[in-house]
Amino acid sequence: MHLSSLSALMGFALAASAQKIKFLPLGDSITEITCWRALVWDQLAAEGLTDDIDFVGSMTNNPQGCTSATGNFDTGHEGHSGWQSVNIANQYITGWAADSAPDIVNFMLGTNDVVGGRTLEQIIASYDTIVEALRVVNPKVKIIIDKVIPLSFSNAPIKAINAAIPAWAERQNTADSPVVIADCSDENGFTTGMLRDGVHPNAAGDEIIASEVGPLLIQFVKDLIAERG
Repeated sequence: MHLSSLSALMGFALAASAQKIKFLPLGDSITEITCWRALVWDQLAAEGLTDDIDFVGSMTNNPQGCTSATGNFDTGHEGHSGWQSVNIANQYITGWAADSAPDIVNFMLGTNDVVGGRTLEQIIASYDTIVEALRVVNPKVKIIIDKVIPLSFSNAPIKAINAAIPAWAERQNTADSPVVIADCSDENGFTTGMLRDGVHPNAAGDEIIASEVGPLLIQFVKDLIAERG
C-alpha cells in the first residue's frame, strides 16, 4: 500500500473515532464494581447505537466480570470505589474532564460522603463543582444525575440527598447543557433487597439502575446524532 493511501486510511479512522459520542460514567464503587453499565450497553445495542458511542474514563476494569448479552461492552469509566463526591469535585474532576472531554456524563455520588460524615450542603456543593468543571471543557455537556440507591443502614442522609436533587437539577439545567434525573431511589422501587451487601446493587439492583439511566442516555445520543447531522 502506498504511504499516501495508508495515511488517508489512518486519517479516516481517527476522524471516525473523533466523531463518536463520548460518554463518561462517573461515580464510586456503584459505578466501578457493578454490572449496570453492561446492561446499558445492551440497551444501546438494541437501538443500533454502539458504533456511535465511546465509554470514556481513565478506568477500564471489570471487577465483577460483567458481560453484555450483545458481546463485549465498552468498559471505559471513571468509577472509584470508596471515593467521596467532595474529594472528586475538589481534587480530580478538573483533570478527568480535561482528559476525557465527554459529551454526556452520568453520575451517582454521595454514598461514601454519607458514610464519611459529610453534610448535605457539602455534597450538593460538590455536585456544583463537578458540573462547573465539565462545562469548562464542554459548555454543551449533557448530564444525567442519578438519585442515590438506598443503604441498608444510615439511609436518612441518602433520602435527604435525593430530596435535594430535583431542585439542584432545575437550577443547573440549561438549554445548552441539560440536566436530567435518573431516579434510582427507594421511592422509585429500589429496595434494600436489591443490595448484595447492604451497599452495592445485586443483579436486580443493576436492572433498576440500567432501566433509569439507559433511556436517558439513548435519548441524549440520538439528540447529538441529530445535532451533528
